Amino acid sequence: MKKILVLLFIMALPLVLPAFAEQEAISLYNRGVDELEHNRIDSALELFTQAIQLDPLDHYAYNNRGVAFKRKKLYDRAIADFTKALELQPDYINALANRGATRHKQGDLDGAIQDLQAALQRQSRDATIRTWLALAYIDKGDLDAAVKELNKVLSADKKNAGAHLALARVYERQRDYDRAIDNYGKAMKLEKQPAQVAVIERKMQSLQVAYAERLHAEGLERYRQGDEKQAITIWSNALKRNPALIKALRDRGLTFHKLGQYDKALADFTTALELEPTNAELWRVRADTHYKMNQPDRALSDYDRALELNSSDAIGYNNRALVRHELKQLEKALEDYSKAISLDGRNPTFFENRALAYLAMGRTNEALADYRRALEMTNDEGRRTEIGERIAALERQAQRPDSSFFLPELYEMRLSSAEQKGDRQPENSTTPR
Repeated sequence: MKKILVLLFIMALPLVLPAFAEQEAISLYNRGVDELEHNRIDSALELFTQAIQLDPLDHYAYNNRGVAFKRKKLYDRAIADFTKALELQPDYINALANRGATRHKQGDLDGAIQDLQAALQRQSRDATIRTWLALAYIDKGDLDAAVKELNKVLSADKKNAGAHLALARVYERQRDYDRAIDNYGKAMKLEKQPAQVAVIERKMQSLQVAYAERLHAEGLERYRQGDEKQAITIWSNALKRNPALIKALRDRGLTFHKLGQYDKALADFTTALELEPTNAELWRVRADTHYKMNQPDRALSDYDRALELNSSDAIGYNNRALVRHELKQLEKALEDYSKAISLDGRNPTFFENRALAYLAMGRTNEALADYRRALEMTNDEGRRTEIGERIAALERQAQRPDSSFFLPELYEMRLSSAEQKGDRQPENSTTPR
């Protein structure tokens, strides 16, 4: 007697043949089924072919040989065998469903849908056929039809891993990442094959990464609209999906910095640096944060590292100069300001800051020259007025060398970083992006 298989679409049923031919055909057939179950496809093909030669009217053998051809991706030959099985037995649902699934693999989506719909008309409760039909709808782009079929499967069996997996694909295409991830998670819990569980897990991880990228972009849009707190919330959600998304850590940190929440900014920059310790920009913005937190030694250390990694960072030199200026290392500060200017000679902030260093060193004429250069480059009328007043005050003082008159605001040093706005913000300053 032929083997009766539990597998849905590999059938083994008894046949009546003349004694010798019957026994030999059944033996070949059953051996082919064993080989197919153990995925020894070439051997299975040979055995099914021999069985068919003995009994060319055996539609089961044609169906199972078609399954073997399908596994070898010989789709034309598989379809030919399924079609032959249907010629021999027109109401053979398994061959019809297998032909539909194979047509899907071949790219014949209309043919696949036609076959699978016909199979469902005869066996409407078959969850596998309905799921295959949904997959064909997905690839055809008819996502609503796919959802309709999958909901029918899940209404009858909420623990159908294949249906959850297919539904996850639908939601992923619709960019409904929350529901996609939810369904991938359900499928992974229900799936019993370790290899398939690993595939689903990798897919979930990949989707989490893609979702985090999308959330990062949404956060940027909110930031540009001026809704910084909502941007932070969205970036936090992105980091739940992908804790290693450095640009979300950087941009959330920069926004915390802008809002004066320096402890949180520092935490984000530190985490980002643990992930990418050779990122010069991260070292600089963390140094900027240390500076704002009145931690000049730590700021100086981070600026040193940033400039080791990127010696062409004009803002880095300017900002390190600010720290050296505060630490009374005026000659070193002057060197850094001059280096920043050599790298970016159109930034008025650098000239203003160097002017302050010159003043602290008693070099008034050089300070005046830098203020005048800054004035030439500044378009903002408010800033032009401030710089003009400083120039006028210094010129008056130069005419009264014995006077102790000096403007306190001349000693204000300005950090060239993300918090600067308008014409005072260098073009290559660090902002969320």
